[in-house]
Amino acid sequence: MSRRRLASVAAVLLVLAGCSSSTQTRVIVGAGTSLVDSRFMAEIVDAYGEIEPSTQLSVVGVSSAEAIALAQAGEADVIVTHNREALDEYMAQHSESVRSVAFASSFFIVADPAIEIAAASLEDALSVIAARAYPFVSRDDGSGTNVAELAAWDRTGIDPSVEPWYIRTGTGMGATLQVADQRHATTLAEHGAFLASMSVLSLVPVANTTIDNPYDLTVIDPTDNRAAAAFAEWMTSPDGVAAIGQANSRLFDQQVYVAP
Repeated sequence: MSRRRLASVAAVLLVLAGCSSSTQTRVIVGAGTSLVDSRFMAEIVDAYGEIEPSTQLSVVGVSSAEAIALAQAGEADVIVTHNREALDEYMAQHSESVRSVAFASSFFIVADPAIEIAAASLEDALSVIAARAYPFVSRDDGSGTNVAELAAWDRTGIDPSVEPWYIRTGTGMGATLQVADQRHATTLAEHGAFLASMSVLSLVPVANTTIDNPYDLTVIDPTDNRAAAAFAEWMTSPDGVAAIGQANSRLFDQQVYVAP
């Protein structure tokens, strides 16, 4: 995380610290921007607030890399991430943290309607994009989406980083989708965030490019923060799974974020 970005997130956390009621226990949740942009986390916060009003969940939308940095700095109580390699490194150094599989969504390529891509897989689609020099917009922000994108490029054997058609935003999923739309381009989209923005976008999904996108929920120190541990336990309980299903129905009328 850049110093400027870290300072910005720290300022948000400072504001949140002043917003907690004296009768509530505040739990800071660092969650991927896709989950925030899709409004999925807002639905989860509302559902948990109904059954545990004594806990205030304060969600900060950040990339997975930034969420892990917040955890390392002691500025988050829970993180919801989808960069498993980075989380593995964090967990190896923090035996006090407890990790669980929370749910999964999916990624797929989206493109301007004028761009025709016939592909059998996500990697095939990227190969077509590179061969025809179609503009591709990358988040380039250390997010799980960015990591998945770079891994897919690596599987194709193509290095897009030096190409003029490769556009970096350094921003979240919602903003990156807007840039791709404005630039008549392509990008890797997270399912929920795409559905939440679809009404204002001209981008369309590219067939046969869907891949899995698992999310992990990590409690930074459950012995030190019982409220954070209780939230994580609820999320993976039958009641939490039911709340996930209800959030999907309200937001998308389909199951996008699926519990294991």
